[in-house]
Amino acid sequence: DEALMEDARRGRPTLRLYRWNPGCLSFGRNQPARDRYDGDRVASLGYEVVRRPTGGRSVLHHREVTYAVVAPEEWGSLREAYLRINRALAKGLRELGVDATVHETTAGPAPRPTVRACFRDPLPGELTAGGRKLAGSAQWRFKGALLQHGSLLLHNDQALVETFRSDAPPRLEIPAVGLVELLGREPESGELESAIAAGFERELGAEVVSGELTDEERDRVERLRPKYEDPDWTWRR
Repeated sequence: DEALMEDARRGRPTLRLYRWNPGCLSFGRNQPARDRYDGDRVASLGYEVVRRPTGGRSVLHHREVTYAVVAPEEWGSLREAYLRINRALAKGLRELGVDATVHETTAGPAPRPTVRACFRDPLPGELTAGGRKLAGSAQWRFKGALLQHGSLLLHNDQALVETFRSDAPPRLEIPAVGLVELLGREPESGELESAIAAGFERELGAEVVSGELTDEERDRVERLRPKYEDPDWTWRR
C-alpha cells in the first residue's frame, strides 16, 4: 500500500481490496504496543502482528476485508478526503442492501492512538450501520500523497483484540457489526468488490478499472518489505 503512494503523487489513485492469510493483528502507526500487547499470545492463536503506516488503533484482520485507497493530496484536507472515501464505501454497501451511513460531523479532533481496540468506539466520519461501527479507518499523508486504510467487518471478532493485551482486561463486548449479521449471509468476494467499486464510481464520478501491480511497483514493494517485517518497527513503541 505504501508502495502505491508514488503513483498517487503522479495523479493515479488506486483502490485495493484484500484479505489476510493468516489472520493478523495490526497496530496503528503511533499506537503504544510494546509492553502493552502479548505477542506470544497472539502467535499462539495463529495470528501474526504488523504495524500499519496509517494511524489509528489495533485491528484484528480476520473474517474481514481490508481496503486501501491511495490518492493525491489534492483530494482535499484529511477530513474532506476521509469523508469522501467513507461516503463511497457507504454507497457501495447500499448496493448490497446494507443501510450503511457516515456520521458527517466536524466536531472534535481524532482520538489519541491509545492501547484500546479500534472498533470499541464509533467516531465522527466513520461507517456505521444501525448505529454500530461497520468499518474502522485511518489515514496517513506523506510527500503529496495520502493513504487511507480501513477494515470492513464480515464477522465481529474484534473482542479478541482486548484479550491480546498484556494487562489482560476482562473480555469486553465490542459494539461493532459485520456484514454477515446485517445481510444474513456472507457476500461473495466478487459481489462485494463490484459493489464497492460501484460506490466509488458514484461518489467520484470516475470509472474504476481492475489492474495489476507494475514491475516498478513490485520493486518498491520489495524495497519496503524489510521495514514491515522488522520487529523494531512493529514494536517500536
